[in-house]
Amino acid sequence: MHFLHRILVYIPDICCVGKNYPSVTKQQIRSYANNQTECFDGHVFDWREVDTAGRWSYKYPENVLLAADDPVRFQEELQTAQSYQLEAMNQALKYLEDNDYLDLKKLAAAVMEDAQDSPSDQYSLSMATYYLSSFADLIQGSYSYNSFFYDTHRSTSRLNKQVFEEIQANSQLWALVIFDCHY
Repeated sequence: MHFLHRILVYIPDICCVGKNYPSVTKQQIRSYANNQTECFDGHVFDWREVDTAGRWSYKYPENVLLAADDPVRFQEELQTAQSYQLEAMNQALKYLEDNDYLDLKKLAAAVMEDAQDSPSDQYSLSMATYYLSSFADLIQGSYSYNSFFYDTHRSTSRLNKQVFEEIQANSQLWALVIFDCHY
């Protein structure tokens, strides 16, 4: 599956920029985002398009967005990523609730017993552990295929109020790079 990932870059973090961040090029920002996330190859993605937005190129003809160019659109892109994260968390919780695994003691006992009678029970337990792990990754801020976002400055996928406020206060310091990731 292909996932659109938004990579947040704090422009002053780019070593070649120093205090001259207005002179940074979009290519330097793109390369920085690529370098900061390439260590996730095999975990978050098995393939990705970094020079363009891949299958989303029609929507993002340029895959580097500068917050200063369009602060409203930039914030909307972040809100979209945040809503996808919330949707993934809710999906995980719904599965756990629907299969009576919100009680973590009960889930732990089922895992430890591993005495499931049928393949469907085994599948249900396997999916429960998957969704619990996915939920934990999202609330912890671990970068994963379904976090849809990574903040290179903070090394997290967590998108909270503080991030939005910092970008709004200093939009000239922030860029967003759009990658088409496959997993």
